Amino acid sequence: MKDIRAIEEKLKSYKLLKVEIDNLEIDLEGYIPNWGLGATEVYSGGSKSNNPVPGRSTARLATSLIEDTLIGRTQGLDEKYFRLLECRRLIKKIDNILDMLSDRDRRLIEGFYINNITLYEMSIDMNMNPDYLSALKRNILEKYFYTL
Repeated sequence: MKDIRAIEEKLKSYKLLKVEIDNLEIDLEGYIPNWGLGATEVYSGGSKSNNPVPGRSTARLATSLIEDTLIGRTQGLDEKYFRLLECRRLIKKIDNILDMLSDRDRRLIEGFYINNITLYEMSIDMNMNPDYLSALKRNILEKYFYTL
């Protein structure tokens, strides 16, 4: 079983993940990852026919700065793209779990972790004891959110 604190941190970062996804989409606007057959040529600096040494270009003197710059930009965009996919997956996992919870459990988890409402405030709203809500919250995390 995963540590409850790690699960809680992921739930608390829900809003920030949504903002990060929006910002990454802005950064990657128009970017299409190229992982087809030609992708190895981009990273190795040439095609296999004119590149006797793997990772080195035959015309290294004139084009090394341009190649290094383009490869660096492509790798930076690839890293952003992978981060975007990772954030989307985590948000989707959280949303899927929240969708299957009962209304009471969903209100508790969303209220405490996503909307930053205290257990005391929720206990008044839900007409339940704060200690009971705390135990219920932990039980929900252990039962449903172990896959995060």
